[in-house]
Amino acid sequence: MITDATTNLGEAEAAKVAKRKPDQSWRQDHLHLRWNGPGYVMSDEERAARRAAYAERDRVASKAHTRRREIERQAARAADAARLAEEVRKIRGEARLGLLPPPGRLAAVDMDALLLIGPLGAVGCGAALLRSLAVLMGKGRHPVPALVAAGSWKDEAALQTAVEAFRPRLAAIGLRLCRRKLGWRLTSA
Repeated sequence: MITDATTNLGEAEAAKVAKRKPDQSWRQDHLHLRWNGPGYVMSDEERAARRAAYAERDRVASKAHTRRREIERQAARAADAARLAEEVRKIRGEARLGLLPPPGRLAAVDMDALLLIGPLGAVGCGAALLRSLAVLMGKGRHPVPALVAAGSWKDEAALQTAVEAFRPRLAAIGLRLCRRKLGWRLTSA
């Protein structure tokens, strides 16, 4: 008789199973899971080996989790870059390509026409955001409270939301906003 170790039992094993009482089958098949009894005390070597095994298992699980998170972050960054590129492509059709900032300047603001002018052209902008961006035309970094006050924003979160929504338009004209603890500044994209 041909036996398959995963699905069929051999004749000898089948005979043993048939002789067992119903409540004994689990105990006999799982002897390795038995408790060593109330008087059992683990030796120092056994305890150290078990701790080392647990530590190794945790290290492996932590590395796998870290790698998974890194892959998710990379996928999110790639999706964000693709979304931004698509929005920039659409906005480039609306940008006024003939307008350029004065020589020697990265960007300029035209408050009368409500335009932000960058190295690749100009785009329209709301008055509050344009006033905040006008502060950024100066050299160096500018503190966020000065930008909030210039645009009459309710708080810093409102300014950040507006700037994040305006990011594709900034990219379309060749600019980006560099945000650090020391302050914000406009740079070329």
